[in-house]
Amino acid sequence: MNYFTRQEMEGSVRYSGKCRIGNWNENDILDEVRLKDYIAKKEAGTLRMDKFNKRMATALQPVELTKDASDEYVHFGDVVQLENVTSGAVVAVDVESRDPRPAENACAVSASFHVDACARNTFTFEPYVPRTAKAAAMLPTYDDDVLHYGQKVKLAVNPAAIEGSGWDVATCRLKSFTVSQTHFAKFSRRCEVVASGNDSYECVFEVLTPDPAKRLVSEGVPVMAGAPIVLLHCQTNQCLCVGTHGFANDFGKELEVCGHTETSVGNSYKMEGLATGVPKSLKERAPQDCNVFAIVGKPTVVA
Repeated sequence: MNYFTRQEMEGSVRYSGKCRIGNWNENDILDEVRLKDYIAKKEAGTLRMDKFNKRMATALQPVELTKDASDEYVHFGDVVQLENVTSGAVVAVDVESRDPRPAENACAVSASFHVDACARNTFTFEPYVPRTAKAAAMLPTYDDDVLHYGQKVKLAVNPAAIEGSGWDVATCRLKSFTVSQTHFAKFSRRCEVVASGNDSYECVFEVLTPDPAKRLVSEGVPVMAGAPIVLLHCQTNQCLCVGTHGFANDFGKELEVCGHTETSVGNSYKMEGLATGVPKSLKERAPQDCNVFAIVGKPTVVA
């Protein structure tokens, strides 16, 4: 059997390596255009790698925490971190992971294991000021700038994390929503927590002590650096929570931050109610460690 064609056996037209076939001129021009485009993007710093390096440099730029040794209390305006006592992760934002809906004007919030103080994981406390005088008259007033238990506050993101991101917002604050068809946590399906440039009552949290039995007596007491606190969202009535759902992003593996009050389901509260005669419906359960945070910033830390 002959496996060669007649043209191959008789000898057909052959091309050498120097002969160009096809639309070779168009390929050469396209190569030149790609090269010029690459050089222009490299000079302008708009390459994908350049954008990624700039993003990392902005988000992870070192930030000095407030180290005022005059007292051991947390003041409004102090640059601090929120560290979860269970996982050891700190609350952080990702300004490049923004909500595609323009009206939301929000970006993602997570818990990062990169605990070194940087732009994306540092915050400042702001006092909540009601818009009406009637509402302001119902809140306790303090003469100093110290953070107190039972005080309503807002958590503002470090402005250094927003610089150069192209996000046109003046101040970005932590914000949470009630669970709905349009707002819910991505993994746990609980209350969503984001960092938003829209200021509203959805950005207000109340600083509480983890023990419900001590909340009444601790109201108005200054918050010490490193003391355990619970951040109760005023609109949803859910505490800030660092769950166990992990996911990977450009900064590595991080944990989801949501709004959910995790309580014990054991029989200890029932037995205590039977012993003291207080019905379990009248006794508030203490939140779990996933809801407890420590304010990191001062050199003096409460054990």
